[in-house]
Amino acid sequence: MTDIQALSVPIIFIILNSIKVTIYNLYISDEHKPIGIIYKFVYALVTSTLIYTALSFSSRMVLTVFYVAQLIYIAVSISYFNFYHYYLHILQSWELFRESFDVFLHKSVPKNSNQLLSALDLPLLIFLLWISNTNRFSLEILSYRNDIIFSCIAALIVIEIINFTRGQALMQLLKSYPANESQVVANYGIMVNMIIDFCFFYTHDNIVKQYDYGNTKVLKGKDSKRPNIITIQLESVDSNAADICHHGSYVMPFLHSLRQKSIYYPYMMNYHKAGGTSDAEFSIMNSVEPLGNFPSIKIPSYEHANSFVKILGSHTYDTAVFHGNEATYYKRDLAFKNMGYDKFYDMKEMNLKDVGWGAPDHEVFDFVLEKMRKQENPFFYYIITMSNHCSFTNALNYHHNPGFDDIKNKEIRNFYNSLSYVDATIQSFIEKVRAMDGETHIIILGDHTPGLKKKVYKESSLEIGNRHLEFVPLFIVTPDAAIYNECDKVASFLDLAPTILELANINVAYSTYGESLLSPNEMHERIPYRGFLFDRKELCENMEKKKSLRH
Repeated sequence: MTDIQALSVPIIFIILNSIKVTIYNLYISDEHKPIGIIYKFVYALVTSTLIYTALSFSSRMVLTVFYVAQLIYIAVSISYFNFYHYYLHILQSWELFRESFDVFLHKSVPKNSNQLLSALDLPLLIFLLWISNTNRFSLEILSYRNDIIFSCIAALIVIEIINFTRGQALMQLLKSYPANESQVVANYGIMVNMIIDFCFFYTHDNIVKQYDYGNTKVLKGKDSKRPNIITIQLESVDSNAADICHHGSYVMPFLHSLRQKSIYYPYMMNYHKAGGTSDAEFSIMNSVEPLGNFPSIKIPSYEHANSFVKILGSHTYDTAVFHGNEATYYKRDLAFKNMGYDKFYDMKEMNLKDVGWGAPDHEVFDFVLEKMRKQENPFFYYIITMSNHCSFTNALNYHHNPGFDDIKNKEIRNFYNSLSYVDATIQSFIEKVRAMDGETHIIILGDHTPGLKKKVYKESSLEIGNRHLEFVPLFIVTPDAAIYNECDKVASFLDLAPTILELANINVAYSTYGESLLSPNEMHERIPYRGFLFDRKELCENMEKKKSLRH
């Protein structure tokens, strides 16, 4: 191989690797301006050249290890962004390793062709490793090594000077971090942001300081009654689910009909951030926005002082949470205890078997009904369903709706079958609760969007700036059969605490951005999300516009 050939292979590899990193960063930061694209490519080219020259090309083993680490990092980061629409962080990744591994084992990682980007330059790497056996290759690289490294460092200094003149140098951005985290990612990439975030929030005390509980308001009950309250959190059910039709029939006919038999909010903004599904319980129980850089439910030192469950417990309520999964998943066993729950019933505690992934919802509901029959004091039950979890194959083990057999897309066919199962079990449970106790309030809500590909399902969401907002439905079934359909305002998970405290007729001073959903005309608070306050009416208008375009 000639001298020129020996150098051309690593040069082409670095260029291709830089293109891969550029496309990855463009996708994560949602950059479309030509100047931004050029900047990202130049920055990726300089850093890739520096890293591979300094650490890799002198050793095949180091080169291989670094490349594999980069490949895994990009693939995981893209997978995470596909579902959560935000950036990975070091401590978050470490804390969620067990949960992520379980998702992988149960084949529940949402699949997308963009994940293949991580291996774009793999064929050239294999060729590079093959030719690196020659002494000529090593000598040619080593002879230019110091000059390349010096040139790259000089280029990075020039780039930083340019950023400084624009007020966007790293030291300038750190002054208001993490509020401008997206700008750090845009300028320097995910890896630099991960390192900075770790340096800022490596202790739990620093992590907890990020919470913003809003203003303190006085909540007042209407009388002294203490009614029973059941809240049901439906896995992967968004605002569009109850309106899905197949051959002219609703996939979830009961939930669709419930809109005219309950207090109904078609759009409730959910929180689906660093804690995944567990962010639903955390934000609902504590009426506070969960964190974007750490799973809030897993902070061991967090006392959940704002938990409305503790308030219910201090006012004669028996409180329990039921979930068809293992108690240690997301460390819910510790978190629910700290939130003030008297009892947490997981699969083991309910003596239920794992079918697919988790216990079937109908078996969990049957267990709850048995507990209700023995209940004496007023109670608050929180039920977290599991059967409709991605990839929507759990229900196939115990439910088959032949009405969907003609759907060619397997993922949608399974999803519809799973939704029909959820609908049937919810209907059966509510009817049995009503027959047993006509004075119980029942709250039903989704936890997040299903994470299906855009080509097969249009999820209930909005893209505003660099923020991805998701919406789920809310139904409040009251003993007096109150009917109300909110057409003008969006609700949020933060509203459930003041709503439940009002249903329980408890007078208390409570800190929250939330509002009671029983008094929609008095809802004035904006909804916080990633450093911005969103107007409820504007969000509702945007969702209605998107819905009209879809139809």
